[in-house]
Amino acid sequence: MLVQISRLLLSFLFIFGAISKLISMPFFDGMVAELFLGENYFDQPKGMFWIQWLTRILVTIELLIGVALLQNKGFKKITLPATLFTLLVFTIHLVYDSLQKENGFVTGNCGCFGDVLPMTNLESIIKNGIGLGLGLFAWLKYQEQSFKSWVSPISIGIITLFTLSFGVKSYESEIINDEQIATVLWDDISSTEIQDTSKIDLTNTDNVIETNNKENILSNGVKKRDTNNKVDKIPVTKKQIRLSPTIQTLLSYVPESKSAIVSNDTTLVCLFSMTCSHCQEVYRDLYAMRSSPKIPSLFLINYGTEYEQNYFFSQAGNTKDPHFRIDDFGIFKRLLEGKTYPRILQISKGKIIKEWDVDTYNKEEFMNYFQVKKLEPKKSNGLELDLNQGQSPW
Repeated sequence: MLVQISRLLLSFLFIFGAISKLISMPFFDGMVAELFLGENYFDQPKGMFWIQWLTRILVTIELLIGVALLQNKGFKKITLPATLFTLLVFTIHLVYDSLQKENGFVTGNCGCFGDVLPMTNLESIIKNGIGLGLGLFAWLKYQEQSFKSWVSPISIGIITLFTLSFGVKSYESEIINDEQIATVLWDDISSTEIQDTSKIDLTNTDNVIETNNKENILSNGVKKRDTNNKVDKIPVTKKQIRLSPTIQTLLSYVPESKSAIVSNDTTLVCLFSMTCSHCQEVYRDLYAMRSSPKIPSLFLINYGTEYEQNYFFSQAGNTKDPHFRIDDFGIFKRLLEGKTYPRILQISKGKIIKEWDVDTYNKEEFMNYFQVKKLEPKKSNGLELDLNQGQSPW
């Protein structure tokens, strides 16, 4: 009975590890790539191709061992030796890796369970030690005894569901309702004084006009504008604010973008994926356009890990514009609204003036739109980038 429990626990560790890596493959790819190719692994596309094959082979082996631990055929001759060998190799790697870094045992994420359940190297070493103990116990006490026919599929199903449950999130807690969104914009826009009263429609009873003198009332009850007196302040009512679905989505999932959206100045809100070469190229373009007074300020919404984001910024000359990082691809897809990154929105006072995406962005046309005459070459990683040569690939 104890041997059967040991097998079940070992199977859980391997299947849980395999599925965790499977649902966070970009993270696992990055960890393995950094190990074999170095920190600048994105600069080695051929190496990244083979790294992806290696990570998928590792996940497949881990999953096969987890399933085999629930089978009886070849258990002591093949499955157990493969299990113990795998645990031993990864434990040696974790110890070696920890010794190479300061505080390497107790910082970072070893990647054993992807980014589903982060563990330090020390925690993973302890986990592997327990696994080795269970494996040795099963080796010494093993007697040929099969699980009942229903144990294997039920166990695999429960472990799979348990693993996938880590990815379930409550989107309701991240969304601002329509009334809150209107209030967010109202609090900022209503504070702006409107000096030009010629655009105020007096037939709209939603408008409220405040003057220094006594107000005249029309027969229909609407306040009449006194052209002889200056209007001190004309606040726009909430009913007059019309938010586009895109603006509502931005405020729902990235409330931090509020200051950029309601700003009186024009802002370029950019949606970038940190591992997208097109996004890196566009950001380098924007960075090189800063010398032009016509280019608005930037606010970036970045999808990716913190390490990927740091690398992304380094490719544009080690600059960091105001930004917000998202590590949930589902939310990022909602913000794209069916478009493909990079996506750029020109926004002023809560309204989208113009937008570009991977299909509509063209460097020369973009420069003409903002009256940019030339791009200033910038340096990245010690290399001069000539951003004025060549056409955009889109």
